[in-house]
Amino acid sequence: MLFFRKETIRQIARNKRKIESKLKVKIIVSGNSVAFEGNEEDKYVTERVLEALERNFPLNVAFLLSTSDYTFEEIPIKNFTRKKNLSIVRGRIIGTKGKALEVVQELSDSFIILQQNTINIIAPHEKIREVVVALRALVQGTKHSNVYKYLERSRKRFRPESLGLK
Repeated sequence: MLFFRKETIRQIARNKRKIESKLKVKIIVSGNSVAFEGNEEDKYVTERVLEALERNFPLNVAFLLSTSDYTFEEIPIKNFTRKKNLSIVRGRIIGTKGKALEVVQELSDSFIILQQNTINIIAPHEKIREVVVALRALVQGTKHSNVYKYLERSRKRFRPESLGLK
């Protein structure tokens, strides 16, 4: 049994049939808690997807966690900066009009949600390390252009052509 915010419970209740059919579990919503029935692997995947919903990811992005190709990572900002005013650090991550966050997501093929003092990431398993390194660098004050260059270089390494595949 997992406990969630009211908004998440409403989203789960609205999409209950879709979640049950996609994840092959039976969901029981009561109050602010959710229980589910099914085999252990399906229950584990459902827990990951519902956790992503709790972190404000859209349902279609949360469903990416049901495949083995994507993974979820949570980075607490406080662990990587000494600054007391974390709104400045959050501003560096978001950038002007959300541009920095948008560019990082595009270059890394990831989905990033900044929630209070935590960065939540859903990314392909082979790229999660690069995304985490890039976001930690932004938090620690590295220039945006250097972070973008790092992501562009790591993107070239993971292209199928570079692996000899077409």
